[in-house]
Amino acid sequence: MSESRDDKRVLSGKHLDSGNVAIAEGAIAAGLHGYFGYPITPSSTVMEHIASRLPKVGGRFFQAEDELASIIATIGCSWTRKKAMTATSGPGFSLMQEGIGLAAFTETPIVLANIMRGGPSTGLPTFPGQQELMQAHFGSHGDYLIPTFAPSSVQECFDLTVEAFNASEALRTPVFVLSDQVLSTLKERYIIPEKLEIVDRAKPNAEPIVWKGETISPEFVPPMNCFGEEKKAFATGLSHDPSGHVDLSADTYEKLLRRQREKILRYNHLLPEPESYQVEDADVVVVAYGSTARSAKHAINLLRKEGIQAGLFRLRTIWPFPDEALREKTKGKEVLVTEMSQGQLIWPVERFLRREVHHLPYYRGEIPPPSRIIEKVKEIGGKGK
Repeated sequence: MSESRDDKRVLSGKHLDSGNVAIAEGAIAAGLHGYFGYPITPSSTVMEHIASRLPKVGGRFFQAEDELASIIATIGCSWTRKKAMTATSGPGFSLMQEGIGLAAFTETPIVLANIMRGGPSTGLPTFPGQQELMQAHFGSHGDYLIPTFAPSSVQECFDLTVEAFNASEALRTPVFVLSDQVLSTLKERYIIPEKLEIVDRAKPNAEPIVWKGETISPEFVPPMNCFGEEKKAFATGLSHDPSGHVDLSADTYEKLLRRQREKILRYNHLLPEPESYQVEDADVVVVAYGSTARSAKHAINLLRKEGIQAGLFRLRTIWPFPDEALREKTKGKEVLVTEMSQGQLIWPVERFLRREVHHLPYYRGEIPPPSRIIEKVKEIGGKGK
């Protein structure tokens, strides 16, 4: 366990802990002020750690009566210009969908860590799955685009949570951290840097914020008037103009939806980029994310020892989908999608590549073993020595 965890707001140095604790510490390092949650396996330890740590560093923790209350309270906290977060799993993510749509439409900066498990319904509460990929994109009604980050190590649980808060603040949007049960309990060493880039949302009549060296245009991301400040703030789930006032006209609604999507796509290059591992000379490229990618990377290393040229394209940002990078890295190569679902990842891969690819769906409440991936790559025709 890490030492002296309660003696200061932001820790630094090397630590040994689980992915869920790393998510919690990433949120605190990013400036989390309010956490509103409800316990549900396997996300509960995010809440438990924050419940212990956050009040000691000046933040506020509240356990709501259910997931509906927790997402709405998270939104309300953000509208007081405080960084806010919640975490959930499976059925809780389903219950939060209406609130997620409200957060997207009102351009409310919040972070939601969803620790995936096997579903549907109660499913496999203590076993992993990757069956919420589409729910992260299409779970609520209406058109919206929410940046979705997928860690595959404890280090990335920390790093991508910090990235999620920065993206949320810079772009005035909810952001998802899509982890899974394996990472929730896996303990690894992770490092907290001495210095982190921390972004705070733009204020009215202030200089535009700079994120990763790029100025965020107020034309795409308008400054946020928050409740309790000198200038009145307006927020509504109805169609509205840039100031937040209700406007149900066709032109206003169309412009609003277009801008909200374009602001994410305009700054897509600032979101976490995919990892290309041994791809350049590969005959077969495995596409995976999260804990499944860990198994895939091990399989690729074993295949390479046999002289079989395989590589890994690992998604770190899933939505918006990195279609251009995928096409570039897999051009002229066989592609194998492996995932802990019946086919949620293969859908965008085939859509954006505009061709059929090979598939290894593995939904048994465990990550696909390297042996299965090796077997599939050889079946496809990976060339040995």
